[in-house]
Amino acid sequence: DLVINTSPRGGLETQAAIVDSATEAGIRHYIPAGFENDSQNVRLRERLPPLYEKGKLIDYLREVSDHDERFDWVGIATGISLDRAILSGNMGFDLQWKSVTMHGSGNERFAASSTAWVGEVVAAVIEHWHEVANQSVYAAGTVTSANEILRSLEALTGSWDVGRGDVDECLREAERGIDRGFPDASMFLMERTVLYDESLGAVEPFCKRDAKKHLGLGDGENVFDVVKQALHQHKHHGKEGCGCD
Repeated sequence: DLVINTSPRGGLETQAAIVDSATEAGIRHYIPAGFENDSQNVRLRERLPPLYEKGKLIDYLREVSDHDERFDWVGIATGISLDRAILSGNMGFDLQWKSVTMHGSGNERFAASSTAWVGEVVAAVIEHWHEVANQSVYAAGTVTSANEILRSLEALTGSWDVGRGDVDECLREAERGIDRGFPDASMFLMERTVLYDESLGAVEPFCKRDAKKHLGLGDGENVFDVVKQALHQHKHHGKEGCGCD
């Protein structure tokens, strides 16, 4: 009697329809899609339109649970998907050319998790469901920085070239891309600004409301290990004996 929605596609209307279908089918527990950023952060919702939709969905889930005491939900936030973001280059790290572009000092802290960690959090939430029902849970694998990731990469691969920019420059580039009709690529840039823009307060709930210990998840993940695994996938994915999947 549990639905875990892993597809964030569509706006509020689509996602609310999925919730309605679930309740009509007798589903009593629901985990909405979107496990990265904090959808309750108003400043983040203004920066990232898809997050605004997720925030409105959480509001809708609250309404449903208020009217039906048999139905409950848990929103999960684990921060940026670190291994995927490194592999895709969306964070600005280019594994092929060993270069990175940072939009700040590189010391700005942000929440991050490996793909595997997200699964562990979901399993822990299900195990502790009645303790966390009808609320948002913050359980990042780690709180890190671009410089910490760079140090791990350099320890594993040697020196890297580092380019510097600022958040406003990255934001303007994203806005220009949207105006020119490239919303997907531009949204990756928007998401990258979140990592460096401390004025958004994106990392705060992951520090002040960290649920790892409560969920029995210990101290979380080691950045070096996540980076090492991402490099392994980059070098060996698809090759015989890889075991990456």
